[in-house]
Amino acid sequence: MGDIIQQGTYRKITVTVPDAPTEEPMPASMNFYVDSRFTTAQVTRLREMIAGVLAFWREHQEQINNGEISRYASCVNKYARFNLAPVWFSDRLANGRAAADVQMAGFTTQIQANGFNRAARAYIKYQEPTGQNFTIRGLNASNLETNSLSVTVNPKALSNSTASTLMLTGSLFHAWLHRGGYRHPAGRYTSYFAGEASMCIMRGNLNKAPGVPASTYTKWLD
Repeated sequence: MGDIIQQGTYRKITVTVPDAPTEEPMPASMNFYVDSRFTTAQVTRLREMIAGVLAFWREHQEQINNGEISRYASCVNKYARFNLAPVWFSDRLANGRAAADVQMAGFTTQIQANGFNRAARAYIKYQEPTGQNFTIRGLNASNLETNSLSVTVNPKALSNSTASTLMLTGSLFHAWLHRGGYRHPAGRYTSYFAGEASMCIMRGNLNKAPGVPASTYTKWLD
């Protein structure tokens, strides 16, 4: 899945960008600088999570290219109602499907900006909670071409055997939505694009199951 290069207190890792039908050339890989305090097993899980987000992106691109409504867009369309557009998008979006298409197009730009070194370096920072617990945090940003995909990760979450890699992939996806200009009221995820899109990822784009509380998913979102 790529190489590891030691550099100061961070290790550079590369993650392969899967082939996908896009209008513009894509980089062969993405670059991340991972805090050296993460264990080998934790870095492996981080790689799996990044690769997981890229796999959902590829599936969306392939289904759109085939003239279909992607499974991701269909899922988001069922549940997302509020804050459908990122802060940099001026037009009104009619529904969750349109919002999903805009978001994945924006993520294509973020992949290019990272892989072609147009954006700032993406750091995966290490932080054990000292107060309120968290999983993965991404500070609010909005410039897809220059802002990095940097996030802060709770290492205990990566070692939590009760947290599936799919759940953590959705948590990373959510942090990157914040980096891409998406917002929601603090602690509120249901019906908001940033929350529902991330929960769709956590469910593998399946419908919500009766009797399963939203907290099953939102406890992994920050």
